[in-house]
Amino acid sequence: MATSDSASPHPCEDRAHDARLRLLGEAVSSGELDAVELLRLSLEQAVITTAALGGAAHLVTGQDATLHLASVVGLPRDLARPWERLTEDDPAAPARAAGTDEQLWVPAGEGEASGRTVLPVEGAAGALSVPLRGGGGLTGVLTLFTPRPPDGEQRHALRRLGATVGEGLARAPGPVTGVVPWWQESSSRLSEAMAAINVATWEVDLTEPNGRLEVDDTGFDVIARAAGIEPEEWDGRLDTWMRRVHPDDLPGVLEQMQASITHPGKVYAVEYRVTNPKTGRVSWVELRGHVTYGPGGEPLRMTGTGWDTTTSRMTEQVVERILRHLTDPVLIVDPADSWRVVYANATVTRLGPHDATELVGRVPWDAIPELRGAEQHFEEARHSDEPVVVDLRVREWWQRLRVIRADRYVVVFLTDVTEEVDTARAEAARTERVEAVTAALSQALTTEDVVDAVAAQLLAPLEGDGVLIYSLAGGRLHLVGHVGYPADAVLRVARLDSDPSLLDPQPRFFGSLEEFAAACPPPLGELARSRGEGREAAWAVLPLVAGGHRTGSLLVSFPRPRTWTGGDESMLLALSGLVAQALERARLYDEEHDRAQRWQRAWLPTLEDDLPALDAAARYRSAGGEEAGGDWYEIIPLSGERVALVIGDVAGHGLREATIMARLRSASAALAILDLDPEEMLLFLTEITARLVAELDDATDPFDRRLVSCLYAIYDPTNGELAMASAGHLPPVIVPPGGRPHHPDVTTGPPLGFDQTPYEASQLVLPPDSLLVLYTDGLIATAASDPDTGMRRLTDTLAGLTEGPDHPGAGDGAGRLADLCDAVMDALPHEERRTRDDAALLAVSLHRIPADRIASWELPLEAASARKARALTGEQLARWGLEDLVMTAELVVSELIGNTVRHASAPLRLRLIHSTTLIIEVYDGSEATPRVRHAALMDESGRGLNLIRTATAHWGTRYTANGKVVWAQLPLDAQL
Repeated sequence: MATSDSASPHPCEDRAHDARLRLLGEAVSSGELDAVELLRLSLEQAVITTAALGGAAHLVTGQDATLHLASVVGLPRDLARPWERLTEDDPAAPARAAGTDEQLWVPAGEGEASGRTVLPVEGAAGALSVPLRGGGGLTGVLTLFTPRPPDGEQRHALRRLGATVGEGLARAPGPVTGVVPWWQESSSRLSEAMAAINVATWEVDLTEPNGRLEVDDTGFDVIARAAGIEPEEWDGRLDTWMRRVHPDDLPGVLEQMQASITHPGKVYAVEYRVTNPKTGRVSWVELRGHVTYGPGGEPLRMTGTGWDTTTSRMTEQVVERILRHLTDPVLIVDPADSWRVVYANATVTRLGPHDATELVGRVPWDAIPELRGAEQHFEEARHSDEPVVVDLRVREWWQRLRVIRADRYVVVFLTDVTEEVDTARAEAARTERVEAVTAALSQALTTEDVVDAVAAQLLAPLEGDGVLIYSLAGGRLHLVGHVGYPADAVLRVARLDSDPSLLDPQPRFFGSLEEFAAACPPPLGELARSRGEGREAAWAVLPLVAGGHRTGSLLVSFPRPRTWTGGDESMLLALSGLVAQALERARLYDEEHDRAQRWQRAWLPTLEDDLPALDAAARYRSAGGEEAGGDWYEIIPLSGERVALVIGDVAGHGLREATIMARLRSASAALAILDLDPEEMLLFLTEITARLVAELDDATDPFDRRLVSCLYAIYDPTNGELAMASAGHLPPVIVPPGGRPHHPDVTTGPPLGFDQTPYEASQLVLPPDSLLVLYTDGLIATAASDPDTGMRRLTDTLAGLTEGPDHPGAGDGAGRLADLCDAVMDALPHEERRTRDDAALLAVSLHRIPADRIASWELPLEAASARKARALTGEQLARWGLEDLVMTAELVVSELIGNTVRHASAPLRLRLIHSTTLIIEVYDGSEATPRVRHAALMDESGRGLNLIRTATAHWGTRYTANGKVVWAQLPLDAQL
């Protein structure tokens, strides 16, 4: 079988080229070759390396750098004559390449008119000229005629050859008589060099009828080894050699020889098999040559070179045989030929092609689109000595590609790793699922949170459709959470007696409803059947173990049949452990949270519903932690039907903050007995706060005193006056009847406990039935907004809730105000339950005492005023229909007026208020406080206040801007 020179060389040939180059380097180093011999040897190597049709070598001589033709391989003599002598300005390719350090490729046909640029070699696509440099200058030029433009690998090989030969030419001795033309060369040293690289030279005399074949010593070695003809047996006839050519290859060999003879300039290039009849061995040889013609064009002789390619061919066949029988697909691609496939074994059909031959000559990713993602890895392997490994999905299988550079080729081994990849991905998915469940459960505080996390992170990824979570307490299983079951259906299984099937320390897996129903308590089997036959095709019963103790069971149901793998069982067991620990934490949290809520409810007041000054409703929203918060509110009845409104905020959560809150609330309630003005009350509270902080502060957890705020207000229903002072607290919202909600101007002082700066009270007069809303910052502040934005949002919310006759608002009772509080709590945006601050909201509808229920008289500061006051009191009570109180009231008025006249100063004023009680108030201009004394038996005074204390329900003193007022309350059913 003959093959043309255009066939791509096998990777094994590249190793042969490296060996030849090494031998050439040794010949250069020996210094035994002259310049012409060295050029001839280098040209032979270059022709073989590039699979060229032929070549020419020029040697530089003289100062003018003239190029002289020193050697020609594979070309007729007459064809090379135009290039015998080339000057530096000649258009021929060698002369043009001499002026540069780079290889020069000149396509065939360029400069065709002159016939000098590129010699007209039949079948050549152009000429590649390689300048040779050494000793600081140009030493020669090699020109190769190739059937196609050279690729990168070939150019690289020529650069290596040029580097080896260039310096050798600079040192090599020249021929004795100048440059010898190639057809006159005859040198034993050249023959020795050719023999060193196992290249034989041969010549066929075409003038003889049967042809005469002459070979050199290397040729005799080839003939002896391949054809079994020893030198003494050789008769020099061409027919003798041709009889050893393999019968299948002989026709092609003769055809190629005849074509070279009849077509001048055509290179004779063949590779064929030769048989040895003595041993039966089949060898491969490759020949290249050209025909020389006489003056009349008659063929005279064919000369050329040849070498034994058996080793590379046999290696190729062995490798091909191995690759053909591999069970995994193998591709060999040529990077220099646009990555086209040069070999594919039979098993590539599993990747898509119907036959391996479909792939040869095609780009892999054009034939198998899934390989397009591997293109960059092919390129990476081309420039690496290490294999590149990548996994790709090809059709329905995962293939592991091992891409390896083999000389000029790239070999791709594909291995089916579908099972391995699927297993790894399943394991990664299980690991990811465990991590997701772990992250979700780490955020879960309550039992409800744990159930939600299990539903979101466990059911959906596992394609389950139901979960039952039981905790073990008191020897029974208690259902603490469920997903995928109707609430009424799970009532039957809310409590179960301890059952070995549910308390097995090992997980249990069931593949059918019947199997599950037979192994578990009957109520669970009935629950499973109630969901429909065939719906639940698989069950998993997992133990919940925390701290080494069994805490419950986790039951997961699946709607489809399921094959339980070891990985699935291990994952579910790990997840059940996480759920058990989360449930134990949630149980402790729920207990602490319930305890904190009980504390908080105990510390917050119960609002009175019989105060004539107002109706009120309040709401408190905890921050969701297990610790109590620091927000509080209070409504404190004062004398004269006045009411103190208190709201405060101790920032943070915990026992210390809750203690400060409770003690401040108690202190404000106790100090209210003194009827202090708002600014005075805050001064007392700031002193108390400072002492509390000093008492409870912890060096490892210092308390920020700036975070204790309080608003204290006093409302007087007799005239609608509202006095309030703020210690770092947000202003309230006032909603006048039919008006727009707004924040009044309130002078804000420092937070409690910060310093002793005096506070300033703000005075307002509100119309009857105004709505007053007090709140803490937790109601309006979020991480995404500032307090000002929150205050505007609150007023807008109140405006929407209080507009129209059907909305709760001013003048409403406590029930409607409670609805308003709920609506405000729901309407305002807030943070997630465990990250926001707690919040308190107090809404009060302010009333006025009717004017006809209030009577007031200015009296002179004299003894007669007592008699006049008694008369005025009796007449007023008669008008109010309180005749039964006349005697008691006149006695109290007489004593109070008498004490004032005796111990106080003007002005003197008497005021009566008919409310839920009868209130008697005596105003004077003195700040002296009356004191109760124990009168001796013979004392003439000191018994009046004791009499008042006995006759009234309450009495006391409060200061005014111009003095004081002594007051007393009589129940409406009081009698002496």
